[in-house]
Amino acid sequence: MKKLVVAVTVALAFASAGVVAQDRAGGAAASGSTLGGVAVEQIAAGAVGIAVAAAIISNNSGTTLPIIPPPPPPPPVEVCEGDDPLVDGACVGTTTTVTITGTGTGTNTGTITATVPVTFTYAPTLQ
Repeated sequence: MKKLVVAVTVALAFASAGVVAQDRAGGAAASGSTLGGVAVEQIAAGAVGIAVAAAIISNNSGTTLPIIPPPPPPPPVEVCEGDDPLVDGACVGTTTTVTITGTGTGTNTGTITATVPVTFTYAPTLQ
């Protein structure tokens, strides 16, 4: 963008320099405003052009900042129900009460409550 502004400024400077016309008398009176057949206005315009070109060249060596992508979101947290532990990506639950009903080979029947640990696994909930 800066190069475009500088180039437009130079173009306007050269365009306005051509609009100004000065009539000079020929002969010895005309030699004061020329230097070796080149007018002073042309030398000044050339100096301005060289200065603008130098500014464009020096501005050309600018650096561009790299685009850094945002960090990825954190992974979801795996949660088990209650106090069940998470083992190798699976929740391990236990219960300890199992009721067993049985009948004997005689006239007696009964219900026995035995304490047997039962272990089960289930998938954790992602939060």
